[in-house]
Amino acid sequence: MAADATLVPTRKENVPLTDFHNHTGQYLDRGRRSPVTITKHGRPDLTIADAAYFERIERIAAGQILAVLDLQAVPTAEMTAEHAALFEAARPTAQELASDRWNDDAAA
Repeated sequence: MAADATLVPTRKENVPLTDFHNHTGQYLDRGRRSPVTITKHGRPDLTIADAAYFERIERIAAGQILAVLDLQAVPTAEMTAEHAALFEAARPTAQELASDRWNDDAAA
């Protein structure tokens, strides 16, 4: 299964419950393109999202992220030298670990 656009982070729209009630069809259509969160008294209450997007999120939450994103785990011994070097370059230093702050994008 290949990764798919329905898993790409999207801009989420917040909509007051009254607006949703008055324009239900419009917001249901929007929810097929990107999540729409209905707010109640200014706080998130329910989110409407495309079913395929939601199912993928559920699988990720259930620990099936490798299958959802079509990724394959590779044992360290089978890594290319280039990939091993990238992992090593991204490893936090002892100081970064001690302060619980590091730059995950340092190797990029």
